[in-house]
Amino acid sequence: MLNHFVRGIIDGLLSTLGVVIGASAADNAIILSAGIGGAVANGVSNFLGAFSSEEYKSQLQIQKLENAMLSKSIENSQIGKSMKKERIKAGFLDGSSTIIGGFIPVMPFILLDHGEAILWSVLCTVLTLFVLGAYIGKVSKKWILFSGLKLMILGVLTALLVHLIQHYLV
Repeated sequence: MLNHFVRGIIDGLLSTLGVVIGASAADNAIILSAGIGGAVANGVSNFLGAFSSEEYKSQLQIQKLENAMLSKSIENSQIGKSMKKERIKAGFLDGSSTIIGGFIPVMPFILLDHGEAILWSVLCTVLTLFVLGAYIGKVSKKWILFSGLKLMILGVLTALLVHLIQHYLV
């Protein structure tokens, strides 16, 4: 289940940072509205996506078990009920972590004036990505610093790409 949490946090961080940078020409109220609205919609979307994906995966597993056991249906069995709980947990983790991650780039716009908020939004997002990457490195028993820097650099590149789009194409 950690994979759904990690994926959701990263998605919430980067997609909301994209909204925040893309809307940075607007005032804080518009940035907050777009950022929070985007984070919540993205979270609901990820809940539904993870739930549907897990449902498909568990249905395949149920069919394999039924074929192996020559059974009519195990969907209402303990195994089937356990798989349903896992689908709900996966959807909840993916969706809620996306919303949590999405609020990180938005928070500076609640607390600071516009000029400082955009800088802190990027900084908070990139630092969160570093911590998350370091944690992934620790869990996967890889070099913690490299794992943190890798995710952080990908966040910086995403921010730069969105800034270039916002600055030169709009």
